[in-house]
Amino acid sequence: MLRELLRRKRVLTGLVVALVVGVIACLGFAFDFLHTAQQRSTDFLFQAANLYQSAEAEDTVVIVGIDEESLEELGHLLSWPRSYHAQLIDILADAEARAIVFDILFAEPAPGDDLLAAAISGADNVILPVIYRPDEGNFSGTPPLAPSNDVIRPLEMFAGAASGLGHAGVTPDADGVVRRLALVVPGEESHEPALSLAAAAGYLRRPQEIEAPLDGKMPFAGRMIPVNARGEMLFNYLASPQGVGGIVSFPTVSFCDVLNQEVDPALFRDKVVLIGATASGMGDTFLTPMGVMKSGVELHAIALHTILEANFLQPVPPAITLLLIIFLALVCGVAVLYFRVLMAALVTVLLVAAYFLSAFFLFDQGMVLNMTYPPLAIAVAFVGVNLYQVISERSEKRVITETFGRYLSPQVVEKILDSLRSGDLELGGSEHDVTVAFADVRGFTSISEKTPPAALVTALNTYLSAVIDAVIEQGGMVNKFGGDSVMAVWNAPVASPEHALLAIKAAMNAQNAVSALRMDDRSLAGMEFGIGINSGRALAGNMGSQDRLEYSVVGDTVNVAARLADAAPGGRVWIGADTFAMVEEHIVATPLPPLTLRGKSQPVQAYEVVEVKSG
Repeated sequence: MLRELLRRKRVLTGLVVALVVGVIACLGFAFDFLHTAQQRSTDFLFQAANLYQSAEAEDTVVIVGIDEESLEELGHLLSWPRSYHAQLIDILADAEARAIVFDILFAEPAPGDDLLAAAISGADNVILPVIYRPDEGNFSGTPPLAPSNDVIRPLEMFAGAASGLGHAGVTPDADGVVRRLALVVPGEESHEPALSLAAAAGYLRRPQEIEAPLDGKMPFAGRMIPVNARGEMLFNYLASPQGVGGIVSFPTVSFCDVLNQEVDPALFRDKVVLIGATASGMGDTFLTPMGVMKSGVELHAIALHTILEANFLQPVPPAITLLLIIFLALVCGVAVLYFRVLMAALVTVLLVAAYFLSAFFLFDQGMVLNMTYPPLAIAVAFVGVNLYQVISERSEKRVITETFGRYLSPQVVEKILDSLRSGDLELGGSEHDVTVAFADVRGFTSISEKTPPAALVTALNTYLSAVIDAVIEQGGMVNKFGGDSVMAVWNAPVASPEHALLAIKAAMNAQNAVSALRMDDRSLAGMEFGIGINSGRALAGNMGSQDRLEYSVVGDTVNVAARLADAAPGGRVWIGADTFAMVEEHIVATPLPPLTLRGKSQPVQAYEVVEVKSG
């Protein structure tokens, strides 16, 4: 009953430990304590999909790159006359490109501005970028969330002729990885769209006026784009809404090849054409979650593809993440509480694996599970509940030992607990060399007749306590009580090489203690003990039935010890011949005449111990 109560308490407290772990993980998630780790763990979803292999090029977007070849043929970009760009626009307009998007800022006057302005106006589908200056302490160029005039715009002659404008800010996170794009920046009269969003509006022939996000969604052209509180959309580097096919890629041609009319105009028909720097030396490259570098114009193309294909990634709602953290921590806690360590570890590993597999599957469907806190909650719950198990089992063992130690020997309690843990608690036992001692009160019946019950019990308990203390002091096991007698065993269940000598020392000390009690406390009923000791083989183990067990020793060795105790006078210690043979060098003993003991067909040789030799 006690063990069942302790077990229930351990289970309930273990679940509380798991729950506390879950709550702490929830707080970490709510306050974003592991921001960088959370971001990088989400990157693993891209990396695990083997995204280093590019997919087939998408046919909606074409990139005209200002590459090394173009710089070598036409010179440094800053030295180009604007007529180059005007000529490119004319070529693309003749090829019937649906939208022409520049990732190049025309903010300063340069030769050929009139030609460029005329080309922009004539094409009527050119979208130009604006750039927000980084605030002090913000070197990433993150567009502000509040209206700002600190922005670099194209010359008015270009802006007025363009069909739309969009901010070209690409904002890496603190670790330098680009994961999100601010879709809109609030303005005084309207919202400034991202360059990719303006390009999508141009491709779909929608108005450039962009609605503000509401409740984590931004309506656009029949789509609801999921955004965070800052109005940022997650880049989806995957090639399809189902998350298969690798990193999205786009047909890319050289600026100078288009200018030299070495590219088939059909490539641009009805496409969005993005023009920007792709040369590695231009300083417009960014790290992506897959660990590969992408140019700014490629990132705009990826964002545009995400919007046009409605290939959005959306983190699961925070409430679901919190519930998952609590649920998984509790499930792990239950596994630890009800299974053995190896099985619980296996369940924990399978739980983490199942979560990751679920995350990969949902990621393919556009849902992003938190990859840090739920797995972390599982791992910490496993460690925490296991630590609690170890501590509670030690505490429980101590409580059981202390409680049942009042009824059983502590050694027996240890043996029982070990058998319970290993599942070996069953009837039967094994043979051991043991020394058994019995201490029996002489004349107890007559003492009982003369002594009131309360005083009798007090006296008996006082004397038995002295005997028990002497046994325990010498490493013996108090096995059982017989009303006015006590039985002790050495060398079972705990090994004791000098068991015979220890038993004799305990017996002599017990006799001295009993004698001292009788002299010191005259109020106690006078009692004397006869002590019998015998050594030999005996069966030690669990005796009784399946429903009620008792650890004890049985055999002829035990019977002889009991008969010697019955025959020994008060205050004397008698030992069997086998015991004497083991200790004769360490004691002074007197041989007794052969004794006829009840149950023995032959006389038994015994000895009376006079003293134990010092040293």
